[in-house]
Amino acid sequence: MYSQVGVNTTTPAATFDITAKNATGASTNVDGVLITRLDRQRAQSMTGVPVSTLVYVNSIATGSQTGNAINIDTVGYYYYNGTAWVKLHNPTNSIAANIYNADGTLTGNRTVSQAGNTLAFTGTATNAFSVDNTTFSVDAANNRVGVGTSSPDTKLTISTPDGSFGLNHTNGTINLKTYIGSGSGYLGTTTANDLSLITNNTVRMTATSTGSVGVGTPTPSATLDVLSKGATSATKALEINDNTNKELLQVADDGTVRLEKYKDIGVLGTDANGYLVDGSNLNIPAISTIGFANTSANQTANNSYSVAFTINKNNTANVTYSSGNFTINKAGYYNFSVFVKYDISMNSPTGGTAQTYLFKNNIMFSYNLSGHGDGTLDIGHNVAGTQFFNVGDVVKVTAVYTRTFRITQGSITIVYYGT
Repeated sequence: MYSQVGVNTTTPAATFDITAKNATGASTNVDGVLITRLDRQRAQSMTGVPVSTLVYVNSIATGSQTGNAINIDTVGYYYYNGTAWVKLHNPTNSIAANIYNADGTLTGNRTVSQAGNTLAFTGTATNAFSVDNTTFSVDAANNRVGVGTSSPDTKLTISTPDGSFGLNHTNGTINLKTYIGSGSGYLGTTTANDLSLITNNTVRMTATSTGSVGVGTPTPSATLDVLSKGATSATKALEINDNTNKELLQVADDGTVRLEKYKDIGVLGTDANGYLVDGSNLNIPAISTIGFANTSANQTANNSYSVAFTINKNNTANVTYSSGNFTINKAGYYNFSVFVKYDISMNSPTGGTAQTYLFKNNIMFSYNLSGHGDGTLDIGHNVAGTQFFNVGDVVKVTAVYTRTFRITQGSITIVYYGT
């Protein structure tokens, strides 16, 4: 049996065909279908709703935009899709809000399945695409990408606070990172792995995880290991130049060493500190003691103050020092050269007489004496003397001023001339 129902027609063209009573003309009679009208709470409360059910929600003052009413946010037509009511039409005929014309909030996780299709963005703004503004920013105007900044100034700019890592290239075991902090920039591994520098796809220099550096070798056997490229004097393994590019030191690949400073000296030796010297007069060793005067407290007027020193270099085979006294351990001729600086600025008036002495076994063998008028704030004294000293002789430096004073600066150099 086949049947169709018609309203205002005897020849229905579909299962249910409603024909307007007044399809044309100016009649004021109402024609149309009046869909079931209810509020949001009623739509939200219905159960067992068949798919495709159509209703008109005439109020959203009741119920809530949750559950199967998640989409009911305004008055209008909605149909049921088996899970929730779906908006059928925008009554105002305005363009529905979407990411192209309005901001919005994701209500859940979303996945874009591209399959074989591309997803491309085009733009001309400096911050055309971003995540939280500075977390990730694409400058489409200049073809740049910023991480941690919305104003990249290179093709890729990574901006971090001071004392932070920036880039990390890792395979899960090795971490190659960049770091900025304490006024410096760093690049290296943060794992126990070597760092190598390559050019032309060849390793040129390697810093091992234990702190050794190899030039020309990835397996240095010393703190600095240079592997030369040849085995003759025609090529160099090492060259050191001054700031005018003048060669000072050269080590050839065959081990030949060239020293610019000593090129005209036939015999070389070393001084007490291990420095190379002209060895032509090695029969008179030049052994130096170098020290610097300690700053003293204020000394009373006319008090003989024994100047104390901090010794920076010394050969104890010749001289030992303790509490202002230099004791001779090897007999011979010695020259003592001393400078001391007096501070007398605490006096008013400041005028007076300064006296600096060199004593050998408490007997003066050299001195400097000078008088100074009011207004003088400090005094510099040089005193020197050469004597023959026996083992056990003691030398000291004393300073005296006729007003309060203190020693703020000074030095001593002792040279041994042999016997």
